[in-house]
Amino acid sequence: MKRQRDHSTIENPFVKPENQSWEVTPPASLHRTVSPPPTNPRRRSRSAIQSIPTKSDTAAVEAGEIEIDDHVSFFSSKLLATTLPSAQGQPRLSHEEWLNLYQRNLHDRGHHFVVHQHDHPVAGTHYDLRLQCNTTSSISFSIPFGLPGDPNSRKLNRIAIETRVHNLWNHLIETASYETGTMLLWDTGEYSVLPHSFDADPTADVATTDSDSDSPNSPESEPAKLHRAFQGRKIKIRLKGTRLPKDYTLSIRLTHENNALAQPKPPGFKRRRKVPPPTTLRREDTGESRQSSSQGSGPSRTSTHDRSSVSPVEDKRIPRLGRSVSSLLRTASPPMSSRNAPALTHEPASSASALAPEPSTNVQAADTDNDRSTPELGKPNKSRDEEDQQIRKANAYPGATNTINSIHQRMWFLSIDREASGFRPTNRFEFGRRVWERPREKDSAAGDGLGGFPSFYVRGRDVETSVLTGRLAADVARDEGLVNYKPRGGWRPVTD
Repeated sequence: MKRQRDHSTIENPFVKPENQSWEVTPPASLHRTVSPPPTNPRRRSRSAIQSIPTKSDTAAVEAGEIEIDDHVSFFSSKLLATTLPSAQGQPRLSHEEWLNLYQRNLHDRGHHFVVHQHDHPVAGTHYDLRLQCNTTSSISFSIPFGLPGDPNSRKLNRIAIETRVHNLWNHLIETASYETGTMLLWDTGEYSVLPHSFDADPTADVATTDSDSDSPNSPESEPAKLHRAFQGRKIKIRLKGTRLPKDYTLSIRLTHENNALAQPKPPGFKRRRKVPPPTTLRREDTGESRQSSSQGSGPSRTSTHDRSSVSPVEDKRIPRLGRSVSSLLRTASPPMSSRNAPALTHEPASSASALAPEPSTNVQAADTDNDRSTPELGKPNKSRDEEDQQIRKANAYPGATNTINSIHQRMWFLSIDREASGFRPTNRFEFGRRVWERPREKDSAAGDGLGGFPSFYVRGRDVETSVLTGRLAADVARDEGLVNYKPRGGWRPVTD
């Protein structure tokens, strides 16, 4: 008898039991309706960022968008509200001492200094050394890697680049914004200019000020010494701050190759790259070519002899211009729209409630700022361009005076004056250089009894804190309302 064939499926012994029965679930896109289309996550994040206010009050005052009368009271209240508790081993300056330090230098003999840690979103992290040069202003040096702190470092010299002359109230700023990044007070105090060893008569060729002319027997002021050393291109300056060690002295030098005597020229005009192609000319050109082709399709064509008989005025064609010079295609160009933001018109305060009189040379700049805030309709607004031109010409922001003849973007060299800082050379050599050591002082009753100071290194925005509020750069950005702010990376400290 023939056995019937079993049509049941024979299970594969090599397949796991949990894999013998499975189902395919449809994709999630089939469960949603056809409309509306899904929103772009980039567009959502962009709208969220745009809805956030771009600047705080302190950033607006620093940018000149808000004018105030008493900068001391304004910044004092802001910084006092954001001060963190003191941590062990962290150099701190009390709020009362900070106010007293600033207010006692509000005169023509004041010698206030500040070191700002500025984490710019484009330029990156750098440190600005500002030295008071008159009653209302201070010169500024941008130091990319901060102040040096190791007398035996393999990178003794640092670059110090001159920037704009700032107002003295800029020494109080600690703020953050999307445009300028974060800024905090790394150290502040008073400076003193020391004579060089080769100066035979340190009182010779003194640049006198108004106070010196009134009292000829008074000692030379520190701003006058700074002016004389600045003109001689060799500055030996001692900084007495809170974070910097005792007798910390710097040597700032300007070489003959970098000694520019005039302000740099304004940057050239840059054409826009994203410009629509000149379609009108191409259409006209194609129309002419079609017309000539239709006329030339017959038996008779225009010969070179006939074309030579045409006058050059009639034969003048519109040249073909590339996208790089597409701005030449505009026949009647309207004036370019200028920026309408108010400018810096601040007056430094002599105390927490009183104001110092502003020089008469800045009255005209203040008038133009007021005119720019309410421009007339149909009238071209050129006050911003004129103000920028005046800033480049004088190398000073509105309200500041460049009495020291500072040149923008002039590069100096900065290093520790090891002998003036208390170090002593030895007979040992490392990496081809003489080693300097801290000598033992016999008369030193306090401290470790050694001259000089222990080596320190500036380690950047993630480590350095404010000497006044104790905040990091990230804390300043958070307190100023910055959301999704990404600082520039790639900065490395000098630790060798």
